[in-house]
Amino acid sequence: MKLGKIFRVTAALLVFAAVSLTAGASTWETEDFTAQVPDGFYEFNRETPVNDPAWALAGVADPSAKLQEYSEMGALANFVSEDGTLSILAMKKESGYSQQVFSLQEIGEEERAEVLSRLSQTEGDQFTVESGYHTGGQVPFFYLDLSGVIEGDTPHHELIYGTIVNGAAYTFDIYGGEKEITEEQREILLGIVDSLRFRELLPIPEYELTAWSVIQFVLLILVLAAVVVTPFIYIPIRKKSEKKKKAHLASLLEEYRKTHTDEQVAKELRFSNTTECTKETIHTFSLYHVYLKNLPSLLLNSALCILAVGVTFLLDSAWWMKLVAVGVTVYFVYKAFTNPTTVERIQRKAFQRGPSQLAVYSFYEEGFRVAGIQSAAIYPYFQLTAVRKYGRYFYLYYGPDNVYILDREGFKTGDAESFFAFIREKTDKKTGQGRG
Repeated sequence: MKLGKIFRVTAALLVFAAVSLTAGASTWETEDFTAQVPDGFYEFNRETPVNDPAWALAGVADPSAKLQEYSEMGALANFVSEDGTLSILAMKKESGYSQQVFSLQEIGEEERAEVLSRLSQTEGDQFTVESGYHTGGQVPFFYLDLSGVIEGDTPHHELIYGTIVNGAAYTFDIYGGEKEITEEQREILLGIVDSLRFRELLPIPEYELTAWSVIQFVLLILVLAAVVVTPFIYIPIRKKSEKKKKAHLASLLEEYRKTHTDEQVAKELRFSNTTECTKETIHTFSLYHVYLKNLPSLLLNSALCILAVGVTFLLDSAWWMKLVAVGVTVYFVYKAFTNPTTVERIQRKAFQRGPSQLAVYSFYEEGFRVAGIQSAAIYPYFQLTAVRKYGRYFYLYYGPDNVYILDREGFKTGDAESFFAFIREKTDKKTGQGRG
């Protein structure tokens, strides 16, 4: 009789214990896992309405700002105790590193130690970090117990438990601020962590060589090759082409000298112009030459750089490919900003070779003469490779980067518009116009 009574009492105690253990917690569900959260906590997430009265009860003065913060941090939920003494922030983040590790459960001890070492790094020596692994739940969790000072001498305490599952990092954070984290708070957080049950645990995927991955790799290599190699191919080809053109012009000039003397050509003056080639004049030309005359090349390089950076980051390529793409882009941006200075320096040297910076131009029916900035020999019009009009200036190119600058207001004989029509006819070159 006594044995039966003892059995009934023991059974009643076990039932009471089971009821008390489950009654004090509620189930928290997400698309990835379920967990048990103790009663007495307000739950906030990115879908919590701004007008929910729980915000005020939890002491949150600006719910909109808090929701924005949740969105920026990738918060799954924020559990705040009813007395406001404890806040647990749960977050989920996916990154290249979490994809690389993929699962703490599947990797070895050496790799786990490497993960912990990387996560334990802090800036400066104002923090102490106690770290390790906790294996009491479904999957292993790392923990980081941080203590130190911020902003000079303000104490800071923080406790983080986290894991990496299916290529995503899940963290649970108690931000103690100036107050130390109590043992009771640690036990509450640990209870939530141990109760986590992920709906699916995937193995680390093996790399499969698919047609799409091959296409991605080939596309990436082609883009990088276009950005990096094109200038090294284009520049020698351009120099070789320019060398041939110079040789051809030299032979034409030699034939011209045999049949034309300066006295014969200089009989009929059609136009004359005087231009002061100041620093400002050369600076204006340099900007035009780099950003307008060579605009197609500039746009092409910019498009290739944007494409290279976009492809490497969108396809989450290897770090060295990202580094190459960013490095080449930085180089082209640097060149785009410094090229005008380089061109200006070259032109100033060319214009300073003569006796003065005052260029005196004389245009005849069979040729033209440039005095002041160079010797006053007469040259045939086929020496000019391009004619451009920009703003108040005419630019008569006699090479890819070399130019005669004429101020449209500097004509002593004839006028600017008549001259432009004359020089287009004489050179039979492609002409271009800028402002004015």
